Amino acid sequence: MKVSKIYAATVLAASLALGAVAAPAASFAAPAAVSQKKVQGVFTQASVERTSDGKLKIHWNSNADLGAAKILWSTSPDNIAKNGKQLKRINASYNGYVTADPKPGSRLYFYIKTSSGATVTVAERKVNLQGAYNFRDLGGYKTTDGKTVKWGKLFRGEELGHLTDADIKTIQEMGIKTNVDYRTDAEVKALADPVIPGITNIRTDAGNAGSAADLNSMIASGLMKDEASAVAMMAGFNKQMVDSPKFYVQLMELLNDPNHIGLVQHCTAGKDRTGLGSAIILLTLGVDEKTVMDDYLLSNVYREEANKKAIEAVKAQVKDENVVAAITALMGVQKEFLQAAIDEMKAKYGSIDNFLEKGLGITKQERAKLKAMYTE
Repeated sequence: MKVSKIYAATVLAASLALGAVAAPAASFAAPAAVSQKKVQGVFTQASVERTSDGKLKIHWNSNADLGAAKILWSTSPDNIAKNGKQLKRINASYNGYVTADPKPGSRLYFYIKTSSGATVTVAERKVNLQGAYNFRDLGGYKTTDGKTVKWGKLFRGEELGHLTDADIKTIQEMGIKTNVDYRTDAEVKALADPVIPGITNIRTDAGNAGSAADLNSMIASGLMKDEASAVAMMAGFNKQMVDSPKFYVQLMELLNDPNHIGLVQHCTAGKDRTGLGSAIILLTLGVDEKTVMDDYLLSNVYREEANKKAIEAVKAQVKDENVVAAITALMGVQKEFLQAAIDEMKAKYGSIDNFLEKGLGITKQERAKLKAMYTE
């Protein structure tokens, strides 16, 4: 069976590079522990989603009646309580508000303050760009020690070569300073990242590791004979990235430098190399494994339409349904992929904490610094 070079390049670029190698997650997990004598009213969940007509649906839940609420918005996640513009006064018991976009073309953050004193900051998980489907914010997730990952400081994305001029303007306004690119030389040659004033592009050690695999050879070898073989292959690649984590060591070094606050990491589809990198960041900051997995699986949500189109193109060329199923598995993410990496961390190092310390070289002091920089 022969597959066109264009098709092979598309699938591989969207899935993996050898040697380099769901439902939307809630922005907030369970509420912090409260006194048994008196329940303290807090927000237990908050989210912002964009509707099909471009409106913003702000939604929240709480563990008690929080009273009157004031919603503020800003293009910066910092000091919204002081600098934000008022959007609406509403009773918190309504659990949400739908609004027209107060500033189209900009990334917005919302701050909800109630008369009872409860507050929460929230934003769209997905950054609303035209040239990138899977560009999103890692903020808003609760940590096991009661903190929250800061919004607007840590981003994950896919290849940036399709960004429009409007997208680039939005990204500049978001305060991103550093762009970490996991892709190989072949991937970069196929579609280089744009040079954006104010943003430093950094290639990781993965950039020159290995070479792109030939999909026809993989099919002929049996690696791509069905979905199960594709899942096993991707699980193996995730284990390999844990065993040889040089570019994640580099990522942690960058994150420890305050000059790089406002960082996006990306590969081609923003789901495999970037998916594990994002998981490592969240685990380092103390986010629980379930929430980390939920974030990982969001790539299936945000890449759904793009993947459908790609798979239809595959079906037009490949008639073996088992091979189509294998390629379909590669186009998305599955729990087994990331779980293989997490299991390898525990098997090889005894625990995730030990992997972070011994595998990535993150000292306890450095981890504490990362938590201070990126959680609140």
